This record gives sequence, C-alpha cells and structure tokens, in this order.
Amino acid sequence: MDIDEQIRFKLDVSLFDELMSDEKVKTLADKRTREMNTIAYRRDLLGNSLRISQKMAPDLFQRVTSAQQKLGLEDKDIELYIYNSPEPNASCAYTGGDNIILTFSSGLLMSMSQDELNFVIGHELGHALFHHYALPTHSILEGKSLTASEAMKVMSWSRRAEISADRAGVYVCQNPSAAISSFLKLSCGVAHPIIEFDLKEYSSQIQDLSELANSLEDTSHCYSSHPFNPIRVMAVDLYGQSDRYKQLTGQGSAEKTLSEIDDAIKQVLDYMEPVTDNDKQQMMNEAVFWGGAWVAYADGVLANEEAENLLSQAGQEVFDRGMEQINASADPVQLAKDNFTGSCKPLLVLGPSERCSFIQRLVVVARADQNIDDSEMDALMAMADIMKVEPSFIQQIMMFLD
Repeated sequence: MDIDEQIRFKLDVSLFDELMSDEKVKTLADKRTREMNTIAYRRDLLGNSLRISQKMAPDLFQRVTSAQQKLGLEDKDIELYIYNSPEPNASCAYTGGDNIILTFSSGLLMSMSQDELNFVIGHELGHALFHHYALPTHSILEGKSLTASEAMKVMSWSRRAEISADRAGVYVCQNPSAAISSFLKLSCGVAHPIIEFDLKEYSSQIQDLSELANSLEDTSHCYSSHPFNPIRVMAVDLYGQSDRYKQLTGQGSAEKTLSEIDDAIKQVLDYMEPVTDNDKQQMMNEAVFWGGAWVAYADGVLANEEAENLLSQAGQEVFDRGMEQINASADPVQLAKDNFTGSCKPLLVLGPSERCSFIQRLVVVARADQNIDDSEMDALMAMADIMKVEPSFIQQIMMFLD
C-alpha cells in the first residue's frame, strides 16, 4: 500500500473524486491551473525573498530532504524560500512538472521548535503528495462561477484536505504533541512553558463551537478553507491513536482503526458544514419534542392525546428516540427541560414569526387533552421566555384555539 493511501483522510478522497467528476468544477479547476502565472510568482520570490541552498541553511534543507524521502517525493524538484514576515506561515506551490516551491516566513522559523518545523514541512509537502493542487480552491472561487452550494462543497473539501496534510505532517515529525503545540502557536502565539496544554480542557472549545456553528443565520464558517484549530488538534490527536499511524511509525499497537478515527473526525468536521433545510427541520422537531414532553409531563402524566399530538408534531423517529430516554429517566420533567434548553440554542437566531410559530406548536401539544393546568402553563411561559417570545402570545393563541 502506498504511503498516501495509509495517511490520507478518506473523506478528502471521496469529496475530491466527487468534485473532479463534476464537469463544471473540473473544467474550472483545469482552467485556473493553466492560468496560474508561475513565472511571475517565482520572479517575485527571487526578487523579494531568499532562496535557500544546502550551504546557506543546511539544517532546514536537510529537514525538507528527509520529509521528501519519508513521503516518497524524492523525484520532486523543490525550491526553498524564506521571506520576511513576523506572521508564522508556510506554503507549498506546484509550478508544473515535478517542480514544487516551499516558502517559510521568518516568523515561523523563529517560533517553531525542531519537531514543530518538521510537522509544518510534512504538512506542506502533504498537499503535493495528495495532488491537492489539482483543485486550486481560492482561484476557483475568485471567478464566482460556482453557486453558493457548489462553493461551500469546494470549501468543505479544502477543510478535509487540511486534515490529510496534517496527517502527513504528523507522520514526518512522528510527534503528535509537536503538531498540537504548533497549532497553539498559530492560534494564540505561545505554547509551553506559558501554556500547559490539556487536551480534555481544550476539547471544551469544540463543544462550544458545535453550539455556535449550528447557527441557522451565520454560515460564514462554511466558507473557511481550514478547519477551526480545536478541530485540527482533535483530529491530530485521534490520528496519533490509530492503528495505521502506529504501524507506520513502529510506536506499538492501537485500539482504534483508521476507519473508526475517520468517522470520529467527520462528526467534528460536520460542525463547519452548512445547516440544510432538512437539518433545520430536524432541529425544530427535536426542540418541539422536548418542549412538548416538558409541558406534557408537567402535570405528572403523559395523556394519550398528548402523546399522539407529540408524535404528529415531532415525527416518529424523534418521538421514539426521545421516549426511550424519558422511559429510562427518573425525572422526565428535568430531562425534558435540559434537552429543550440545549436543542433551542440554534433556533434563537430565527425571526420572530418563526419563533412564535414554534411556540404555537407547543401550545397545540399542551391542549391536546383539552386542558392546560397551572403547571403546564408555567412550562409554556418558561419555554416562551427561553425562545424570546412574549408570554402574551400564548394567551392569544389559546383564545384563538378556544
């Protein structure tokens, strides 16, 4: 098995193949690749940067050569450049044939440790290994020839491609901790000893991201070419636990297969995917179920009429899944309250009319048994407050239904 097949993220492969089989995207990608002015790019580097030879920077040159060998890229002719910038950055550009240009900012070389630098070099060469240059993301989008959904699919692939490149970097440096510390330096400018990194603590940022990324209004993250740093940290840590990585590096046995790791990373990457109409409806059904369960159990009993109405409002799948949790709970009301509060967070960006319509669905569930007692009314009022709907709206709906 070739080295790229042992490293590359499977969802990078599948979406890359899907995009390249799309005639519109493929034609545009080929056109943009042909239009790239590699001569001007190289001329600019020669005029404003320092081209590195083995004599000028033997350590950096040797690190790149070693990474080439590990990744099976010995046949590539690589030019190295250093340019003056305090921002830590690096890039890999394919200039045709077997020619590759690697650039490093002075800020990156000054701030990274040896293993961190090996990771960065491996990451950049990973893009060449996986032929990511065949889909020049930014130049494809510059022409605005793609629809919004097509553009988001290209950016989704770009994020997956970064996961693959990170894996190449980890394989080259063979130190997942160094990869993680490089992300810390890129995101906040410092690492050890100022930061004592704790993966469990840092992973809480991913949970917060998941709540914010489910926004039905703000989709700017869907157009990001790179995954959020907390996601990349988790993906690197998971890859370091995989059987494939352990086999490649001779670092012992592993409990998780690469396929299992890929599935776990997909779940986290999905936080950056756009919320579809189906996803939006699913979120609303979940919230309606838990809101309906809250008000239905407020009087201590789920009436048959309430259960039937709740089923019709939330749908069979959501209803069955929710009832399984309720039946296993010692406190159905508290369970419903907690789940309602959590499931409502993405819905708070909805307009006033949609939020009112949502509360109306809950009133219908509450009235299914033709009776709303004080405890049920209190539950409805609390839910209206959570959804930022005036309590008087509930009274209006009840008067209308009466």
